[in-house]
Amino acid sequence: DLYLSVLSSTSTKREAKAYIQRFTPPLSTPPTQPDAPPPTPLPKSVKQFPSTSSDTKARNQTYVRGLLESNSTVEPSIAPAPSVHETAEEDIHVGLVKIRDVSHTDDAMLKGVGRTICQLQRLGLFTIVVVDEVLPSVTGSEAIAKWRADAEKQADRIVSAIDVERGQARRVDGTLSVDSKGSPLKVSPSHLITPLSRGVIPVLYPMAYNSNQQLVPITANEVVLKLTKLLSTHCPQSSPVDQPISLDRIIFLDPLGGIPSFDRPSGAHVFINLEQEYDDLKNQLSDHHLSNLSTLREALSLLPPTSSGVITTPTLAAAHNLSSTSKRSKNPLIHNLLTDKPLISSSLPVQLSSPATLTTLLKHGIPITIYPSHTKLTDPSKINLPRLALLIEDSFGKKLDLEHYLSRVDNNIAAVIVAGDYEGAAIVTWEYPSEDKTRQRVCYLDKFAVLKRSQGTGGVADVVFKTMVEGVRNGLFEGAEGVVWRSRRWNPVNKWYFERAKGTYKIPGSGWTMFWTTQDAEVSQKRFEEYAEICARIEPSLSDE
Repeated sequence: DLYLSVLSSTSTKREAKAYIQRFTPPLSTPPTQPDAPPPTPLPKSVKQFPSTSSDTKARNQTYVRGLLESNSTVEPSIAPAPSVHETAEEDIHVGLVKIRDVSHTDDAMLKGVGRTICQLQRLGLFTIVVVDEVLPSVTGSEAIAKWRADAEKQADRIVSAIDVERGQARRVDGTLSVDSKGSPLKVSPSHLITPLSRGVIPVLYPMAYNSNQQLVPITANEVVLKLTKLLSTHCPQSSPVDQPISLDRIIFLDPLGGIPSFDRPSGAHVFINLEQEYDDLKNQLSDHHLSNLSTLREALSLLPPTSSGVITTPTLAAAHNLSSTSKRSKNPLIHNLLTDKPLISSSLPVQLSSPATLTTLLKHGIPITIYPSHTKLTDPSKINLPRLALLIEDSFGKKLDLEHYLSRVDNNIAAVIVAGDYEGAAIVTWEYPSEDKTRQRVCYLDKFAVLKRSQGTGGVADVVFKTMVEGVRNGLFEGAEGVVWRSRRWNPVNKWYFERAKGTYKIPGSGWTMFWTTQDAEVSQKRFEEYAEICARIEPSLSDE
C-alpha cells in the first residue's frame, strides 16, 4: 500500500521503475500460491510524460503493482522498519541526516520528521542522524558539560520521535575521537554499522573524546564529512555487515531552508549542478549558507555521481500527505528518493506565479562546456564529432546524415553546449529569414540531445536547457531576443517543451510545432512570421523525418 500510494502519485513510470531497480524494497517475499496468476507484465514502452488524470493515475498504479510483483517484494501490509539482513543482497543504501537547531523544533514537528525518517527506511534508505546545535561560546568545563547535556537531550528527543513512529533508534555515544590537538577527527565504524545492521537508526551529537578522554565539541559539518569518508570507503570484510554500503543521500534539515536564489524572491535554488555553479554561488552567499554549500560540495565529491544532497526545512520534511497530487503537500525527501529530482524543475521559467520553494537538491554534477559563435563542428581541437553524432543518434533513435547536416550548420554555429563527456548537448545556429543575411538573424535551437541512459535522471536536460536560456540573458548569443526551435507534433518530449516555452504555434501543413523563449512583447507579427518561415524551411537531417 505504501509503495502503490507513494509511487503512483509522485513518480512517472520511468522514475518508478528506476527507483525499484535501485532501491529494492526491503520487504520479504509473500508465499506463492500454486494457482496464483502470473505477475502483471511490464509495459513494452514507457511514456515520458503521463497525464495527471484519474485514469492515468489508475494506470500508473497498475504499472507500479506490476513492477513490485515482478520483484516479489509486496506484502499485504507495512511491517516495522526492516533490518539490513532483510534486504536483498545488494548495496545497503544509507542517508546521512543532519538536523540543525533541534532545541527550537517543537515535538509535533520533530515527530513528523521521525515519521519521514521511518518511511525512508521502509522505502530502502537507512539513515544516520547527526544533531547540529550551536557550539558553546566558551570552552570551560562547566559550559561544555551544559552543552553536552543539552545535545544529549536533543538526540534523545529525535530517538523518541522515531520510536513513536514504529521505527527503532538509539543515541550513540563514544563514536568520535580526536588527538590532543583537536584534529583529525576519527570515527569508530562498529558504533554505527552494528546498529544499522539491526535496522536501528544511530543518532549522534557532535562531541568527541580527546587523548585525555575528555569530551570536546566539534562542528556537525566536520562529523558529516568524516562519516562520508568512512561510508564511501566501507570495507565489508572488516564489518559486521557483509554487504557494500552506498551513501546515496546527504540531507540537511535547516530552519533557513535551501541555498537562496536571487531569481526566486524568498525562495531557494531548486537544483544546483556543483561542477558548473559552485564558483559563482560561493561569492553570493552568507557564512551559514556558504558553509552548507561547501560541506555538501566536499562530501559529494567523495561519492558516486548518483548520490545527492538535499537541503530543506524541518517543516517540509515533516509533510505527510503522500497520496495527494498537490505539489504543496509532497514531502521533498520522499519525492527525491523516488524520483532523484527536485519538486520543481530548474529549467522551468521563473515567473511571479512560480511556486516558492525552500528545498535545494545538489549534485556533484557534470561540467558544462560552451563553444561560442563561429565554432566549427569539424574542428577536432574543440568538438569530438564522432561522439556528438553518436549522442544525437542515441537521443533521437534515428540515423544522422552527417554530411548533409554539416553542410547546413557548420558555417553558422551560434553556440554548442556540451554536458559532461557528451552526455547531453545543444547545438544552436544562426538562421536568416528567407536566407537573406541582410535581415535580423534568428537564434535557432537546431539539436537538443541527451543520451537515453541520462534521460529523466541526473538533471542533464535541465542543466543544458537552462544554460542555453541563460545564455540569451548573458550575451552568449549576441543580439538574440530569445531562442526558437521546432519539434514533431507527436514527439513525447513536447510536454516538456510546452512548459518551458513562452509561446508555441502549430505550423500548418508541416507536422511541426514551433516553440520560442522570446518575451511576448518582443514578438511582432513580422518576427513571428520569420520564426515560422525558418522552422518550416529547414530540411531535416535525421533518417526517417
